[in-house]
Amino acid sequence: MQSHKFVAMTLCVAATLAAAPIARSDGPCNKGFRDSTPAERAAVTAVLQAAKNALPPAPTGWVIVGDDQISVARSLCRDYEGAPWGYDFNRHYQRVDDQEARNKMIADAAAASAAAFKQKQPRLDAIRAKNEVLAKKQVALVEKGDMAGATALNEEIARLQEQYKKVIDEGDSDTQMAASLAEASRDQHMYITVVVNSNQVRPDNDATVMPPPAGARAAYRWSNTQDGVTEDHVLMLLGQWRPMADNVWKRVLHPEMAPTAAQVMTIKVAADPGRMAGIVGAINLRALASKVPN
Repeated sequence: MQSHKFVAMTLCVAATLAAAPIARSDGPCNKGFRDSTPAERAAVTAVLQAAKNALPPAPTGWVIVGDDQISVARSLCRDYEGAPWGYDFNRHYQRVDDQEARNKMIADAAAASAAAFKQKQPRLDAIRAKNEVLAKKQVALVEKGDMAGATALNEEIARLQEQYKKVIDEGDSDTQMAASLAEASRDQHMYITVVVNSNQVRPDNDATVMPPPAGARAAYRWSNTQDGVTEDHVLMLLGQWRPMADNVWKRVLHPEMAPTAAQVMTIKVAADPGRMAGIVGAINLRALASKVPN
């Protein structure tokens, strides 16, 4: 099943980003922690609310997974409080209108696989019984010290193992099961993540440049396939970025801006290839672009 999971995507997919940490529990904080102020939380909340408002609602037959609420750090390390704060908003969509059909597809494939195995069972049992007889005979020979005789049985045991595998591999029930699982998982999840103030970002190695939608500085698209399910990814950069070596983009710093302000944004989308254009087109990029320097 799809778990991609940006899956799960917190949607970290193949893009690498490094946002300035607000609160760090995984490393030292030399200057100690402090609570964020109401004004700081309000500034971050306003940007995240704009991100939330810019994302499309769930399409017909889909739902938004989770509480879809904004989360703002209430504690921050003083070591980093002067740097641009990194924060994000994630939305996970799931299709629910055809879940019964998806479940039936998997159940039917499982039933067909079980029926195919049941037909093979007598032959498998017979091979297994022969193998057990040979195994006992081999043990008896070893106990008698007849290592040559015991070793001579290895070839016959290997032939039985090959026969067993051949019976197991007969038919295409495993292939059909895998195909059914892939089809039942296709176009079932979509993810969008808006990340504010990444230090740098690098598209996937297989990404291709796509025409940036209005409001975006640059955009990339790539695909990956897992367990037979193909998922497309789009990465869009908003604000002022500088292209660097190795396809890395670094944000342009604005020291005159408050640390809580949005200097740059990235938007990452993961969805079925056939649905990608629609979901990207439904994002209000202009509204988000208006929140960062251009």
